[in-house]
Amino acid sequence: MKIGIISDTHGIFREEWHRHLDGCDYLIHAGDFCTQKNYDCFRNFGIPLYMVRGNNDRGDWAKNLPEFLQFRIGGKTFFLVHNQFDLPFDLTDADFLIFGHTHHYTFYKRFNKVYINPGSASDGRGDSKSLAILTLSGNDYSLERVIL
Repeated sequence: MKIGIISDTHGIFREEWHRHLDGCDYLIHAGDFCTQKNYDCFRNFGIPLYMVRGNNDRGDWAKNLPEFLQFRIGGKTFFLVHNQFDLPFDLTDADFLIFGHTHHYTFYKRFNKVYINPGSASDGRGDSKSLAILTLSGNDYSLERVIL
């Protein structure tokens, strides 16, 4: 099972992202769509989408976006938030913690939990623009950073 992870698209929707995300079963967006047009592009991507509101998501279109979201995919529990500093202290049930905000790709494992920031797909802020593809296979996983 493949899960596309993207964040900080900042009003941009690049068709090249389809090339990397087309084979995915799920899509996770860690916030900062910034425009309703961008938000609508992701909502209409054609696969199940999990998303949260970023600090730059404002307006009527964004008011119903949650600040954080907990959900399950493939028997694993995910916790999604835009800013890592907004993660709750009790993450007992979480297997994967997904966040954005910094525009820098991050991947590490701590206390049997996997932390992932796919980086910014629109602006690398000195780092390469990127997204991530998480593949789940039973209890195993692999993560691929896709440089854009």
